[in-house]
Amino acid sequence: MTRGTNGSMGALGAALIGIGGMVGGGIFAVLGTAVSLAGGGTPLAFALAGVVALLTCYAYVKLSCRYPEAGGTALFLDKAFGANLFTGGLNLTLWLSYLVTIALYASAFASYGMTFFSHHSGWLKHLLICLAILLPTAINLLNASLVSRSESYIVIGKLLLLGVVIVAGMFHLDAARLEPPSWKPPGSLVVGGMVIFVAYEGFEL
Repeated sequence: MTRGTNGSMGALGAALIGIGGMVGGGIFAVLGTAVSLAGGGTPLAFALAGVVALLTCYAYVKLSCRYPEAGGTALFLDKAFGANLFTGGLNLTLWLSYLVTIALYASAFASYGMTFFSHHSGWLKHLLICLAILLPTAINLLNASLVSRSESYIVIGKLLLLGVVIVAGMFHLDAARLEPPSWKPPGSLVVGGMVIFVAYEGFEL
């Protein structure tokens, strides 16, 4: 694992954080919603979201190189528009979107976690939601390099698991489900792509 000299995460650790953000909560939380919206056109919706994410990611890379400081999107907005009411409103909207995304991922974690329990009670699901939020927060507060190390193991485990799912799925392909007659209207494909874009937002991390 590559780490910075000051104990912060290095390039490899940062890359794994980004991969974990993209191949993680988004895939597990929004895939079902995207399929219900786009139908057989889901691969096209993924491609659409991927193109938008690629362009956005390129902009983030250029801006990060131009302003190598802490702050991320909030910093970029301040540099572009100055510190004013408009920028403050955009930053508040940005933080609100992060909170909604965290809630989405925590809820998805709890839904998957509940499958391991025979007793499906409301308090247990809420406990899992709290755990999904508080545990990563505690790790993040302890040490940045600890986040990098833990994320590395989690990402490798997820990729191995998804690899097994992909290989198993190859033996159960039904190409008829991907044909144009099974696609949803163009508007639904675009909405599905917008939902999938949430899964690609790991580059913001």
